Amino acid sequence: MRAVVVSPVFVGRQEELVSLAAEVTRAEKGLSGFVLVGGEAGVGKSRLIQEAARVAEAAGVRVLTGRCVELGPEGLPLAPLAEALRALTRSASPGQLDAWLGPARGPLSHLLPSLEPLAEPSGEGFQAAQLPELVLGMIERLSGDRPLMLILEDLHWADQSTLGLLSYLVRTLRDAPVLLVGTYRSDEIHRRHALRPLLGGWERMREVRRLELSRFERDEVAIQVAAILGRAPDAETVDLVLDRSEGNAFLVEEMVGVVDEGDAAGLSPTLRDLLLVRVEARSAQAQRLLRAASVAGRQVPERLLAAVADLEPAALFEALRELVENHLLLVDEGGQGYAFRHALARDAVYHDMLPGERAQWHVAYARALSAGPELTDSSSVSAQLAHHWLAALDLPAALPALLAAARASSAYAPAEESQHLERALEIWPRVPDAAVLTGTDLVEVLATAGEAAWRTGSVERSRALFELALAELGESGPAARRALLMERLATTLVDLGRWEESMEALRSALDLLPPEPLEYAHAVLLTSLSRNQLRGGWIENVQATAERAVSVAAAVRAHAEHADALVTLGSLRASVGDAEAGMRTLSEGLALAERIGAVETMMRARNNSSDLLAMLGRHQEAIDTATVGLELARRTGASRTYGAYLAGNIHESMVRLGRWREAEQAAEQALRGEPEGAFAATLLDQLALIAVLTGRHEEAARLAEHAKRLMIDSSDPQFLQPLAFSLAEARRLVGDLDGAIAIIEDALTHDSTLWLARCSWPLVWLGTRIAADRTLLARDRRVADRSPEVVASLARIAGALPTLTPASTGYALTTAAERTRLDGATREWSDAVAAWRVAGEPYPLAYCLFRVAEDRCAASDRRAATEAAAEAAELAAGLGADPLAKEIDALARRARLVLTRTVPAEPPVPAHDPLGQFGLTEREREVLALLAAGRSNSQIATALFISPKTASVHVSNILAKLA
Repeated sequence: MRAVVVSPVFVGRQEELVSLAAEVTRAEKGLSGFVLVGGEAGVGKSRLIQEAARVAEAAGVRVLTGRCVELGPEGLPLAPLAEALRALTRSASPGQLDAWLGPARGPLSHLLPSLEPLAEPSGEGFQAAQLPELVLGMIERLSGDRPLMLILEDLHWADQSTLGLLSYLVRTLRDAPVLLVGTYRSDEIHRRHALRPLLGGWERMREVRRLELSRFERDEVAIQVAAILGRAPDAETVDLVLDRSEGNAFLVEEMVGVVDEGDAAGLSPTLRDLLLVRVEARSAQAQRLLRAASVAGRQVPERLLAAVADLEPAALFEALRELVENHLLLVDEGGQGYAFRHALARDAVYHDMLPGERAQWHVAYARALSAGPELTDSSSVSAQLAHHWLAALDLPAALPALLAAARASSAYAPAEESQHLERALEIWPRVPDAAVLTGTDLVEVLATAGEAAWRTGSVERSRALFELALAELGESGPAARRALLMERLATTLVDLGRWEESMEALRSALDLLPPEPLEYAHAVLLTSLSRNQLRGGWIENVQATAERAVSVAAAVRAHAEHADALVTLGSLRASVGDAEAGMRTLSEGLALAERIGAVETMMRARNNSSDLLAMLGRHQEAIDTATVGLELARRTGASRTYGAYLAGNIHESMVRLGRWREAEQAAEQALRGEPEGAFAATLLDQLALIAVLTGRHEEAARLAEHAKRLMIDSSDPQFLQPLAFSLAEARRLVGDLDGAIAIIEDALTHDSTLWLARCSWPLVWLGTRIAADRTLLARDRRVADRSPEVVASLARIAGALPTLTPASTGYALTTAAERTRLDGATREWSDAVAAWRVAGEPYPLAYCLFRVAEDRCAASDRRAATEAAAEAAELAAGLGADPLAKEIDALARRARLVLTRTVPAEPPVPAHDPLGQFGLTEREREVLALLAAGRSNSQIATALFISPKTASVHVSNILAKLA
């Protein structure tokens, strides 16, 4: 018996090891990183990672390792996370574990029940989609006292939930001392492999390093052989090993074993034969046990293997000892089971069996697990049962196992739940008496699959499954059941932007239900309908619907729906002008949601409350309320969904208060979690607004267009109108006034309640401002223009908008003042300034002060003009509102106002400027620009706040200088 089969010397890979060591050093400095190690099976990826882990541990870094497990077409759900957690629980004290796990303990107990040994796995308000955020929080706490190296091996076998978790961590881990390391077989990543698109995306990320391991050269093979044999090999042996292994590190080890045990010159060069030759040298009992172990996968618990093998303890341990001593099996790290030294060896043994033999072993595993689920980790029993029954082609046994696996996966792995259900649907028609066998019917399985698809983000597939469920149920099915299915279908339609269809589905579902007796389905449908009506701004019947939802939910004791309906009703009352009553009703809904632990409704209530407070101009209260909600979202793993909305509300109030830099940082931080759809659009919209107000019009347009693409099927004015503002202002900044007006007119096609007026008012003002600018420009050029029609149309819209909040009053007065620019009448800017002082919003205040200064210049009141312009300039500079600051500076130069703030000097005349030779003064250049634009002497005088006679003198001087 040979004492060693693995080289005790680490051969080659020095450059790669140095790279990994450098990443460890970065983690020690508080920087996160991600290293991908690829290469063919057996090339030495795991050995390299083990050496790097030793370097990390020597440096005081905490190292956790988890491996993906191959289990049929998909991997075992979140297997590497479970393995890493298991190692953590073994090494940590109860106090440490509590501190590290925090709010993730309950949800993670679904994955590793030993985290909650005395209770059922739970997680109040937990949804599987929140798991990545909870894991992120746990990792950040783990790395709080010392850096963390988290290794995820065999990503080519990773399930969708593991890949989703890893992708999320790669995107969001930025400022934590965490090094992620992943390994994968590059030769198994085919064109449609789930890992392939992720690899492409990660390659473009600056924080990601990718190492590709190649096979050993001859000198490296020689060193490896010498280390294994403990002596220098002759050249013939090295050549033989190199020839058969082709430099693959694992195959070198196997080949050395064959050489050391006998003459290998006549060995078949096939990989399978090379891997099996040492197996065939073992006793019949050991070979049988090895075949049994291979059916379990790369690892198998000792108790499970014993139950399946059905051997006397003495015979079992004798065979196990033979396999371990000959390095065919290894004792796993936990000391509770055995693992193949390499997955390639397991594959060779497994595929060497006859089909019938394999099937019998799968049946043996399935029966053993059914009789004793404690023989393995209980979190994966159902998935293992489904795998073994399917592999044994026992469909009647596989179907209930698949449904059980789906139920187990729903707690933490929705992608795997969806896959189990889809496979159950595939075999359902081939299983006699499937409904009797499973205790459910096809409608329920379709509906559950629809829910699972929706949770994974496959909304279109979810819609199709709900439609199939409705078709299977038929129109003669129970009315309540059909109505509830239609409500779920309506939810998917909303997510797809098909609002009208969603509303029609809900109304049709309600029509199915008899008026009496009231039941749970009434509460669900009325709550959903009122919520949709409010979200879409359809207020014609929403109050009656919401009030009915509240009373029905209370009557049937549907507490979650009752709380949700109260939130809708409160939001509605505020949107039609009764803000204080709305706040009280909203608070009532929040209190009920807190009592029953309805986390989603709690976050929705905080979101709507902060929205309402912002609408009322109580921006700091809005920030405080949204911050409480955001903390709840982070604690429950919902920062990418409701958390994004709450972050958007915080951002909006910060913008209104003039805290632009702080707001921009908050939005960028929220986007690090890469929220999707409307959740991302909320934050992109806010960033676009800051970008355009600070003069970054190209960036603003890019951000707004990105947000618009995310909401391409939506007609929700709460999203579309703010986006339209940013896009229109970006067009205005580049001089495309027609394009800006078109964007605004297209966006203002929705009736606005008080709730939505806050989105409409800024557009009405901006549209009126641009139309006034365009009218004045057309007058100067003496050309026809339809801007007066636009102004009149916007005035009609303004007349229909409510003005019950400080901001809406400010916008109404500002818009009215814009219209006075067209008739030359006495301006109304001072009233607008007063309104914005009350509202406490510095940006519109600065703009209105700028217009006051312009008016006072025209009236030759230089003192008042200077005071207004100076205050406007100071506000604009503090905000970073460069476009507005430039307009104020231009006014100051034209009117020769001396502001307390230094006005930037005109840029020097370029050396190549053709006008430089004519000796024009700065004022003469300003006059020449207006003259070239077609302005008359009187129009030039008005623009520059000088007399027509002075303008005439300037024109004469210019003509003389230009000859």
